[in-house]
Amino acid sequence: MKTKRICKFMAILFALAAVAGCFAACSEQGDEPRSSYTITAQVDARQMSVSALCEIEYVNRTEVELTEVWFHLYPAAYRDGARYTPVSAAEVEGAYPHGVSYGGIEINGVTGGEYEIGGLDEDILIVKLPESIMPTESVRITVDYKLKLPNMRHRFGYCDDKINLGNWFPIECAYEGGFASAPYYSNGDPFNLPVCDYNVTIIAPKEYTVAMPGESSRTEEQEQGTARTVCKLDNARDFAAVLGKFQTATANANGVEVTYYYTFDDKAEEHLKAACDALNYFSGAFGAYPYKTYSVVQTPFNQGGMEYTGLVYISDAARDKMITEVIVHETAHQWWYGIVGNDQVADAWLDEALAEYSTSLFYKNHADYGVKYEDRIADAMGGFSLYCELSKCSDTSMNRSLADFANASEYTYMTYVKGQLMYDTLLHMLGEKTLVGGLENYVSKCGFTTAKPDNLIACLEETSGRNLKSLMTSYIDGTAKLYSIGG
Repeated sequence: MKTKRICKFMAILFALAAVAGCFAACSEQGDEPRSSYTITAQVDARQMSVSALCEIEYVNRTEVELTEVWFHLYPAAYRDGARYTPVSAAEVEGAYPHGVSYGGIEINGVTGGEYEIGGLDEDILIVKLPESIMPTESVRITVDYKLKLPNMRHRFGYCDDKINLGNWFPIECAYEGGFASAPYYSNGDPFNLPVCDYNVTIIAPKEYTVAMPGESSRTEEQEQGTARTVCKLDNARDFAAVLGKFQTATANANGVEVTYYYTFDDKAEEHLKAACDALNYFSGAFGAYPYKTYSVVQTPFNQGGMEYTGLVYISDAARDKMITEVIVHETAHQWWYGIVGNDQVADAWLDEALAEYSTSLFYKNHADYGVKYEDRIADAMGGFSLYCELSKCSDTSMNRSLADFANASEYTYMTYVKGQLMYDTLLHMLGEKTLVGGLENYVSKCGFTTAKPDNLIACLEETSGRNLKSLMTSYIDGTAKLYSIGG
């Protein structure tokens, strides 16, 4: 017992030293021990269900002793009777083209501790440990569960011949003085996810191709009529997959294998090139893309696109130049959200504004795409001013929880659009080279962590040698007036 107490004391000291050392930069270190997931999932395409076993080696990355650990059950938002639904009332028609449909998650059993379902919307799996774990210690937890897929165009569900598996397994809740347990808000991306390691096997009817975010292998099982696709992805913010009957186009971008999965696209090679060009540009500007593969997947989705580590959705409703823009924006998210994480519930602007502005920088440096940087900024300023005038909004703050935005329009203008205007102001102050250098510094200092706004500001100030906090804070808290109502 005495030896164990000494080990626990040393673990606490180690964790506190790590936390103290990273306060000056970001809230966790990417090279520290991290949780790992081994998931084996069987897809039933007739019942549109998934039976899965999720083995988790959970690492206590906090600075405190834990007696229980929490996991998000995001598929619970798709069930009938959910308090927080995945889409707003205004989006229902587009999200459910075949009528409203429900899904959900059923926990069959948990080993590694007693469990209960909690959270604001019965969407948190709470595992009470038989013995507490100290900082840096780990515990093995296995969750046997079953998913019911809703018939809808969203992160999670099926439509036509595609199955979207986004946020589809029990996902470790971030910890900052307590476990983060925000529900599934329909505005934005309601996630705050630490990096983990993944080893995933999906068994599905062999007529399906499984798009994965990392290097994968496929083995057909003739007698069962199935195919087994296996993928390993380390140091990743999440793990998503899409099943479908795809055509594919593949190219190499500086050693990264880029694959475009699509069903109908007469400009598939152009869109594959856009993905490669964006990956190459952002790697040169912000720091190298850290994975060996990148998957761009055309799939039913009610918004333009959705980012996951190493894999992005591109809505099959997108057309012409919009496909390219979505590809570039979602590729930028590989840095802003994927590499540098943030609390997307509390600080949604932190990744979205950067992804949107990075798209403008891409066009600024790729004149052959026929989109002018100046036009994008002018459109953003005009749209923001008009929105503020028509909506008579008195609060233009960006630093709001997703729960505090009145609707999707307010969220979009205050997160994407106003954020882009802030970065354009910085570009004119600092010059493009210094601004991009500051963002590269941000990736270098905060890669594979969960960053805060002050981390971004500090990195930009360090690179530029300028005091930027007052200016950026005025944009973020809404005291900077960029428009005049009725003026």
